[in-house]
Formats: sequence, C-alpha cells, structure tokens
Amino acid sequence: MYNFRKNHKGFTLIELMVVVAIIGVLALLGLRVYTGQQEKAKNSVVKANVGTIQTLIQSELADTAVSDIDLNADIFAKSGIHNPFTGDPQETNGDGSTIGTVQATVQDFDDDGTDDGYTINGVAGDGNPVYDTNLEAHK
Repeated sequence: MYNFRKNHKGFTLIELMVVVAIIGVLALLGLRVYTGQQEKAKNSVVKANVGTIQTLIQSELADTAVSDIDLNADIFAKSGIHNPFTGDPQETNGDGSTIGTVQATVQDFDDDGTDDGYTINGVAGDGNPVYDTNLEAHK
C-alpha cells in the first residue's frame, strides 16, 4: 500500500474563499470608479466640441454676417466633431436635448433687434448643459 503522509503545506479552502471574496470586492469598487471616470471623460469631450464650434463660429463671423452663416453646412458639417456617447458624427446643429450634442443658438447681444452672434453649449450625460454659462461668439 501507499504511505500517505499528511502534508500541511498550502492553503485551506476557507483561506482561498476569503482571498477570492476580497478580490471580488476590490474589483467591484474599481469598476464603479472606472464607470464614473468614463462619464467624466465623455463630458469633457462634449466641452471640447463646444469649444470647437465656438471657435469655428467666431472665425466665420470675422468674414461673414450672422445672417449669412449656415450652421449645418458651414460649421457643423465641417467641424469633424463626434458625439462621445454614441460615436456618431454631429453634422447638424443639436436640438438641446440629445445627450452629447452641441447646440448653437442665434442671439441679439446688444438688444438692437438684429441677431449679432451665437450662444453655444452642449448636453452632458445627465441631460444638463456641460457649461453653467453658455459660451458666446459674436462680432
């Protein structure tokens, strides 16, 4: 017959289960942090898109009247911005309610009855504007 010797080296089943449980808890905590960071990163991309549109409108206003600017053809279609939440390109002015999009609205800044610029903002992942105060582009 075989001579079975008791080998006391190694881990017990309980010790292994405790280690697996600890690793599981740490993984869940890490996943929650990672998900929050993804949302922040996507909102940062929306902010960058708002800045891009503001810059493009401001540069267009240097040579063109507000009434002659076609936001869809002149600005958004040529901007190359993408919605970070869907991955789709944004080639038209946003409606102000779709998450991840940028919207530019014509404004009369000097209250003389004529439109002389735009306010620009984007929609964050929670449905609120990414900026508390709209960015402006005007002559």
